[in-house]
Amino acid sequence: MRLHSWIVALLLCGVTAHAFSAPRPGQVIEVALEQLHPTQAVVGFDQIYYSLGLFSDKPARVFDEYCETNGQGEAKKVPKQADLQHPESFTCQHPVGAHPEEMKTVVIGPGGQLYLTDGHHSFTTLWEVPGGGARLKMWVRVTDDFSSSPDMTTFWQRMAAARKVWLKDSQGRTLAPEQLPAQLGFKHLQNDTFRSLVYFTRKAAYGKPDAGEIAPEFLEFYWGDWLRTQVDLGQYDLDSKGGYKDAIEAVAKRMVSLAPGSKVGDSGFTAHQLGGKTALDRKALEKTFDNKVPYVFDYRKSLR
Repeated sequence: MRLHSWIVALLLCGVTAHAFSAPRPGQVIEVALEQLHPTQAVVGFDQIYYSLGLFSDKPARVFDEYCETNGQGEAKKVPKQADLQHPESFTCQHPVGAHPEEMKTVVIGPGGQLYLTDGHHSFTTLWEVPGGGARLKMWVRVTDDFSSSPDMTTFWQRMAAARKVWLKDSQGRTLAPEQLPAQLGFKHLQNDTFRSLVYFTRKAAYGKPDAGEIAPEFLEFYWGDWLRTQVDLGQYDLDSKGGYKDAIEAVAKRMVSLAPGSKVGDSGFTAHQLGGKTALDRKALEKTFDNKVPYVFDYRKSLR
């Protein structure tokens, strides 16, 4: 369902943003990326570098990202003239929202503002990729309506109680809600190296929780925050492919060494609840080394 009724733009925290007229939990709405307020100050830059490097090498793959993020499966037809800003120029496998579990999520805050709770990496990738940008329109799924909060203090208390905000910086230090960035994009977000390293252990050291269990918001951050106390990255040369792979492997091995019922740091979740595996999947790890890490370094080179 498209939401075409816009409320007049208002000024919030010094940033011009648009509010929405009464979207409801479960509803799918179309937004511009610049209208989403982050609920975390950090992302893993290398995870995004991987995607940007891949899309630079294989441009058509960015349309898969677009379609999947909109809950439409992969791209179906991508002509040479396809343009992310013009969805009619290409097609996806399914209609918007056909796969709601793949969509990114938002909470409605005071004044109808939208707070992104899942999708910071995907949307920052689409923000930064050529052809994307701050005004790119995407579809998101509303999970909660906290717009009735009488003030921002109460709103953030509700967000924290629902575990829908990550209030730590790139070094794991606590942040106040007002220190969160106003928008997505590299210019506004900090880099958390551990967040990227955890991402690169996906399928090798952790995966989706068991059927019937819902993955917590910020799952990778819980792992990363714990690993910050377990692995000394100073022992690895993260500017070389070999050193970076060694760091990923060290993180993966530490993750699978944790018993399923053990708590992951002070997250309140067990390793099992966060999808932790009990044994390292070496094949999956080698696949990451071969297919993902090279793109990270290729994209880093392009930034010099």
